[in-house]
Amino acid sequence: MQAGNHWTSGVLPPSLRAEGTRAMLSSVHLPWSLDLPDRAGHDCSLTWHDLGGCSLIECRSAPLSGHRDQADIRRTQGDHVGMLLVLSGEESVRQDELSTRLGPGDMLLWDGARPIRFEVTQPLHKVTLLIPRERFGRAATAARGALRLESRNGLGALAAGHLAALTTIVGDIPAGHAPLAADILVDLLGRLVEPRPEPATGGDLLARILGHIEANLEDPDLTPSRLAARFGISVRYLHMLFSTTGGTVSAHVRARRLAAMRRDLADPRLADSTITQIAFAWGFGDAAHASRAFSAAYGLSPSRWRAARRRG
Repeated sequence: MQAGNHWTSGVLPPSLRAEGTRAMLSSVHLPWSLDLPDRAGHDCSLTWHDLGGCSLIECRSAPLSGHRDQADIRRTQGDHVGMLLVLSGEESVRQDELSTRLGPGDMLLWDGARPIRFEVTQPLHKVTLLIPRERFGRAATAARGALRLESRNGLGALAAGHLAALTTIVGDIPAGHAPLAADILVDLLGRLVEPRPEPATGGDLLARILGHIEANLEDPDLTPSRLAARFGISVRYLHMLFSTTGGTVSAHVRARRLAAMRRDLADPRLADSTITQIAFAWGFGDAAHASRAFSAAYGLSPSRWRAARRRG
């Protein structure tokens, strides 16, 4: 059977429990800098199993908070991704642009190679599968950064159910089958995070998005998040589509707006329109920003470029 390890702060005198919790969480769960309440004792228990290179870690803890900064990341051996499922209690997590509160049944993917902060606001029971990044194969790039996962429908519900069940039965799994149990979860998780072109092929969808951008350059809200919502895809997948062009969504929108602005500056019918009016007409929300971008793209300020065109 799959042998596990167990530790509880209750084996220590109250005065040593906070320090013991710091040491064990950093040993079992990657290095962390922890802030524990200023009181005697801290209740925490950890149970962990090795699943052929992945680690299954069940944690019960009283309220605490902590973070991983660059110093903690440098002390970490290997590059890992964490698949976290809250069984009871609440935990808030912030990594990169994601800030989210997790409750019972919520699931999160977090990146061990990036700074992260968490806060446990009430007694927490959670399980984490620590996965070496190379186990993700093609989905490794998509697994960069934190991502809240759908855990109540589709493959997400299947992954959450499998992780919760594994926490209960892992001790009964023959040691030789432990890697298979982890492989099932890694495969499910990889399918959840790997971008997929849906419903059109990537090329067809990109062409539709480019056409929409061209027809709506004057819209100041032509942002990646609005575009993704318009076409029913994730922002992550939108960026992946544009990576095939060698550029980014925002850079393409800016370049097309600048081209339209340059065209209008050369139009004698718009000679009475100010540069600010032309910039705003093409979706720029800041005239100074538009002028700087124009100068960077064309080597002349909008006013000098317009004057040069008038001189012929």
